[in-house]
Formats: sequence, structure tokens, C-alpha cells
Amino acid sequence: MRVAMLGPYSSNLERVSGGPEAVVVQLVDGLRRAGVDVHVVTFDFVGEIDADTTVEQDEVTVHRLRLRRLPRWTGIRVNARLLAKTLRAISPDIAHAHSAGTFADGALASGLPAIITIHGVIEQEAATERRSGITWREEMSWRYETWYERHCLRRARDVIAISPYVADIYRDLTSARMHLVENPVATPYFDLPNLAETATILCAARVIHRKNTLGLLRAFALVKRDLPEARLRLAGETTSEPGYASQCRQFVEQNGLAEAVDFLGWMDEAALREEYSRCRALALLSWQETAPVAIEQAMAAGKPVIASNVGGVRFLVEDGVTGYVTAPDDTAQQAAHLRSVLAESELNRAMGQAGRAAARQRFHPDVVTAQTINVYQKAISDQRKSL
Repeated sequence: MRVAMLGPYSSNLERVSGGPEAVVVQLVDGLRRAGVDVHVVTFDFVGEIDADTTVEQDEVTVHRLRLRRLPRWTGIRVNARLLAKTLRAISPDIAHAHSAGTFADGALASGLPAIITIHGVIEQEAATERRSGITWREEMSWRYETWYERHCLRRARDVIAISPYVADIYRDLTSARMHLVENPVATPYFDLPNLAETATILCAARVIHRKNTLGLLRAFALVKRDLPEARLRLAGETTSEPGYASQCRQFVEQNGLAEAVDFLGWMDEAALREEYSRCRALALLSWQETAPVAIEQAMAAGKPVIASNVGGVRFLVEDGVTGYVTAPDDTAQQAAHLRSVLAESELNRAMGQAGRAAARQRFHPDVVTAQTINVYQKAISDQRKSL
């Protein structure tokens, strides 16, 4: 079987940025190990190349295309056509696009059997941003993203939902068959040693409004009163919303938390795994999430998770078993849950073990790869009949 995987894919796989790219990297590796002929089709988003290139990278053929930077609508159409042309030259049995945007448009326009994985619920993310206040340009951008997503989904025949939450949201927006396949987590996470340092909380997320970093800081300030040794490690970039990041830093300074809170910035995979190994728990108190890879990584690493009960989180964290779910604005409850997993060693151990056991069954790359190949086979068989 030859598969073309469309999505973000770094030239350095230790420098993965964000959940969708982490999923693409793990799927590509899993398919390669399963004997699939994998071609990755991606864009150079950082300006490393002057022309389209095709290289062998870690036993995978990578087609890295120069991103055509043109006015928005023109650029999107040009880039989608470029993807479609590249796919027709590769001639895969199936094209697998990640996110219902340009990658999906290119896959669908190629005329080949295609499948789309939805990673985020754009309309819900837009609603979250509107509540915090956005400019008219940002409003128009969100409206366009929503329209473009639906434009692609109306043409799709097969869609992978990474959570039952995604399937519920999109079932009425597309006639495509919906397949549930959860995110894969890199194998090393399942074997991380527990080097937990006393009362250390990790938040592996960008410092942006949607991730509610400020809410986590408020909860941590309450925890610090009872557990003076508590520390919070924020592993995520601070450049996307510099104003919000500045508010977070200001809160830390004003509340005397400078010695207890670390803004680590973006981290490569090796450094991030080290943070998971050394933390006592993961906290992710976002206003909106779909199926956060950070939660799945924490479970694989054997760490309890304290997360807000939004989006698809309830399908990941079993309340009271693998961690706790809480309202994103209930600071007192968040602090109470954080104190529990930091102070109660036996509870922490039991939750961590339960999370790791669940993760092995659901998120191990071998499990997810087998499920994905099964979906490919169904989609190829059915779509070829109508092509």
C-alpha cells in the first residue's frame, strides 16, 4: 500500500510543534514500520527552501513544497492545486490529509481516494476567542476558516474523528463516513521512568488565552499557600499572543510566584519528555480542547491529569480514576484537585498507573497504526468504486 500523508512535518523530528504535527509524525513512523510505502507531502512553513524538494528522511519520502505566499484566497487555491498536482504524481492508493483546510482541499481535488482527520473544532475555537474580544479582521478570519472547513467536509467521503466529541460535532455537517481513531503517542512516553520531583506541576501548552494559562496561575497561587514547595512548569511558546503572555508574567510577579513558576518556552521532544518524567501531574485548564495530545502523553507517562471539562476532555480523563476534570473557571476546585495529586502519594501513583494502562490500550502507535490501516482499506475499496 502506498499512502500520501498531508500535514505539518518538520525537517527535524525532534522539533515537533503542536498536536497535529505530533500525530502526523507518529502515524508516518507507525505506517513505515508496518511496511507501508509512505510519502509525506508538506509545506515549508519556515522558509528553509527556495524550491520544492523531494528527499528521503528517516526511510520516508518527504515532498516539501515551497509555500506560495499570496493574498489569502488566491494563495490557498494555488497551494491546494499544488498539493493536488504533487499527489497525482505520487499516485498513492490513498491521500490522508490532516485538518480540514488546505491539506484537505488538495487531497480532495486530486481525484484520488482521500481521507481527512479533523484535529480541532474551528467553530468552538472561534467562539472561545470571541468571548475574550477580537478585532474585525480576526472575526473575518475565523468566519473564513469555518466556511473553508465546511467546504472541504461537504466533499469528503471518509473522515477520521480523533474523539467521539468530534464525531458528535461534525456528524450533521458532512455526509462522509465517520471513523473513530484516537491520537497516537510516541513510544518513549510509555517507558518514561518516574523521576517525579516534589510538588511539580507541568502544563505542556502554548501560553495563549484558549489554554487558560492565567486561570492555571490563579489556581496555582492557592496551591502555593498550602504547599510552599509547589512548582509550576509552563512548557509552551509565548510568542503567539504576546499580550496574554505578558499578563501571565505580570500575575506571577504581582503574586510573588517568580521563584515557583518557570516559563520554559517551546521545547523539543527530548526536553519535553524529561519534563513529563519529572512532574507529579499535568494540568491543562483550557477553555476549549478537542483531544489534546498533551493529556494523552501524560497518561502514557503515568501522570495524573487535572483538566477542564470542555470539548473532548471527558473522553480522555476518567474523573477520580486517571485524574480530575473541573470547570475551567472554578479556581477553588482546580486548586483542591492539584493539592490532592501533589500531596497524596498513593492517589498519585494509582491515577498514574490507571492512566498509563488506558493509554497503552488506546494511544500506543501500534494500536493506532493498525486502526488507521483498517480505515484506509475500507476507504480505498469503497471510494475506488465511484472514481
